[in-house]
This record gives sequence, C-alpha cells and structure tokens, in this order.
Amino acid sequence: MDDVALRVRMAPELPDGLLAHIDRVVVLGEELARRHGLDVAQVRLAAQGHDLLRAVGDEELLVRAEARGLELNSVERAAPVMLHGPLAALELRERFEVEDEAVLHAVWWHTTGHPDYGGEAWAMFMADKVEPSKVSRTPELGVIRELAEESLEEAALAYLEFRLAEAIERRWQVHPMSTLARNALLARGVGEA
Repeated sequence: MDDVALRVRMAPELPDGLLAHIDRVVVLGEELARRHGLDVAQVRLAAQGHDLLRAVGDEELLVRAEARGLELNSVERAAPVMLHGPLAALELRERFEVEDEAVLHAVWWHTTGHPDYGGEAWAMFMADKVEPSKVSRTPELGVIRELAEESLEEAALAYLEFRLAEAIERRWQVHPMSTLARNALLARGVGEA
C-alpha cells in the first residue's frame, strides 16, 4: 500500500488538529530527508503513521498495550501516552500492511529516539519535535530546528538534552530509551567540537 492510500485510510480516525500536525511533520520530514540525502518516501511514510494513535486516551493505551503483551516500564505506566508509538507501529503493520522494518522502528520509538536509529528515523523524529507549531509554542526549539539543517544527530542530541533538563527541573521520570539514545549519540562523538 502506498503512503497516500495509508493517509487517506487513517484520516477519518484523527482529529483535525492532529492531522494538521502530521501534515507539518510530513512536510518538514521530507525537507530534512532531501537536505540530508535520505530516502524521502521512507521518511514520509513514518511521518504519516507516527501519530496514528496519539488521540487515544491513556486508559485505552494501557489496555491495548497489556492486551498485546507489551512489557511496560514505570515511565510508560506513569505516562501511557508514551505507548502511542509502539502501538501505532503494530497497527501500521497489521491494519495497513506496512512491512518496512525501518519505518516501523522509527514509528515505534518516535517519542524517545533509539540508539539504532538511522538517518531516516532521525529525520522523522526531528520533524516531529521541531515542526513549526511546536517551535512557536516553545521558541527554544528554534535553535534545534536550525541545527537539524546541518546535522540530524546533533539536533537529536540537543533535543534529548533539552528535554532531559526539563525533566530534571520538573522532576519527571525519563524514559530509559531516551537515555540510551542520548548515550549512543555521545558514544559516536556527536556533539564534540
């Protein structure tokens, strides 16, 4: 199934505001993919599917995750919205016949990032985090958005560290995968001058 057909089939389930966000992520994801010489179609498909279940409530996300036998950590139990990515990846495979493992992996971990992310996944991740509406609400993200033009991994590290500082300040739990993704970027020398 091509991504246009997927978008049309998903649209009736999603609120208008969420559809607008997805559209902005698709546009920015495509721009970043082109800028960095990545597979535009793969980034587009991941961007179109990443928030398939974002409008589902916390209780329902927990029910669905438990019904599928997903092992949940304390962060996911405290903030079930973190489960919309893994559940969306499963639904994309089962309901929409998406078979591209890189796309499914990008969607699964789009909330936290992942140590094994490739360029296409980072492009979708960054597009989701710094799309224009989010930058207008949180102007500090503008610098990270500009950084994504030069290096997706540098931008991802900056974003993860920005959110880590926020989590520390607000005394929020940090998802273990965010920490692993940050550590992997550091281990690869991202952020060194």
